[in-house]
Amino acid sequence: MSIHGEIAAPESVRARGLALGFVGLALSAVFMVGVHVVGSGQINPVDSTLSTLVFVDGYGWMFGVSVLAMAMAAVGLLLTVPRTDRLLRAALGLAALSCLLVAVFPTNRSGPLTVSAEIHRYAAGVAFFCVPIAAVLVAARLRRSTTRRWLLHSATATAVLLLVFLVSHFGLVPTEIQEMRGLFQRMMFVLQLAILAQLLRARQPAPVLRPALVLAA
Repeated sequence: MSIHGEIAAPESVRARGLALGFVGLALSAVFMVGVHVVGSGQINPVDSTLSTLVFVDGYGWMFGVSVLAMAMAAVGLLLTVPRTDRLLRAALGLAALSCLLVAVFPTNRSGPLTVSAEIHRYAAGVAFFCVPIAAVLVAARLRRSTTRRWLLHSATATAVLLLVFLVSHFGLVPTEIQEMRGLFQRMMFVLQLAILAQLLRARQPAPVLRPALVLAA
């Protein structure tokens, strides 16, 4: 799919970036689903945030691997973006760096937030914020299409979920909604993966149509 008014990255770099991106997304999804399955008896996915998955006995490392794989997907996507596209590169670079920090600096189980937990919290917020921005930046350059509408709708949904999730920490919404913050965050995570997948798809080169060969009878 072509994006209006851009200079494409070299094909070899684009191909490597696309491969890295799609592999990263697949790994991220597999490990995130895996840690939920093995931790189903320990973590409530409705009221427990994703960060608590690191405390799943024996398998908490899968959460970190999933987030690192998402960072890999963002880096892969970044490789497909021309260096002249500074805003999009900045959004993707921040998303990748934030995912890296989320994985490296885990939260703490209880009590006052440690320095590691503070870094984890703010890095997660930046990651959830930057991916929708990247979606909007790409959508703005696409001609009217289903992809453009999908990116805008997904970015809007992510922004709304992020707002509700943040507000729920300050007691400004009913208790029933506060107790669903884990579900909201998981919905955001799924949207992040879906947006990155759609952005990678948008970076794929348009197929070259070749005229059919007509064989003489």
